[in-house]
Amino acid sequence: MALAQNFPTDSRVLEDVKKYHGKIATARVQNEWKLEKEAGYTFSNMAKRVVAATTTKENGVFKNIIGLAIYVRGGAGEPWSFSRYFVTSSETHGQKQLTEAQIIEQTTEHLRKNPNRIFGNLSDIAWIYGIYFPNGFVFEDQKDGDYIYKAMIDFERKEVESIPFDGGLYRYKAPLDIYVREIDGVLQVGGFSLGNSAHVQKTALSEKQYNACPSLQDTPYDEISGPQGPVVNGKFDKPGSGPKSGDTGTAGESKKSEKSGSTGEGKKVSKLPKIKIGF
Repeated sequence: MALAQNFPTDSRVLEDVKKYHGKIATARVQNEWKLEKEAGYTFSNMAKRVVAATTTKENGVFKNIIGLAIYVRGGAGEPWSFSRYFVTSSETHGQKQLTEAQIIEQTTEHLRKNPNRIFGNLSDIAWIYGIYFPNGFVFEDQKDGDYIYKAMIDFERKEVESIPFDGGLYRYKAPLDIYVREIDGVLQVGGFSLGNSAHVQKTALSEKQYNACPSLQDTPYDEISGPQGPVVNGKFDKPGSGPKSGDTGTAGESKKSEKSGSTGEGKKVSKLPKIKIGF
């Protein structure tokens, strides 16, 4: 069939693709030719061949790409003419990877400025303890150029179980996939996928307390975040119950601190926000 159709040779395909793309170091053809017939034609007027390639290095950065070399013809007996090379997927290599601190910092910035990229309903989110990596800081997958980091986010959600009023704060530790991708030539946190998780504890509230409880919808992130948790009935929900620094790399444990007058060790102690509910 290939001879009858007079398809371009492999060497011709590679030559056309390299000339069209302009930044290909190596390339190879894959699979067999695929014929297609566009609307309005009575014969197969298009032929496609898969070409895998590696781009030339620029500042140590290169891409492995997969694409289609596309050829067209105007008549059933006419020769094939190169049309274009359409890249279907790519993976970037050699870029400087983000550190754990940078990923947490950039994710936290999304929570400050655009939290609905992570949470669907901001009116339910009452507190965020922090973000951490339960399986260590490594990207566990790479898909379509994205590095996917498996994190967890620890937060309180306002929920009502039944009427007459029975509700409160439900603490969740939910899986959070963080997608790091190339944006403006550098790797940045660019997307999220929040998974489902059962709550790990409940703090019961009266209806008055529940209604007075702030949320991420109407309260800045920095006022309802930190490892200490919200203040309920004059007490922190669970003092110090957020993920521990060095253990999990939480976003809530900020480096911003001030000197304590009586630590005994000359260490700095963080000054954390307090949110009071229903007094």
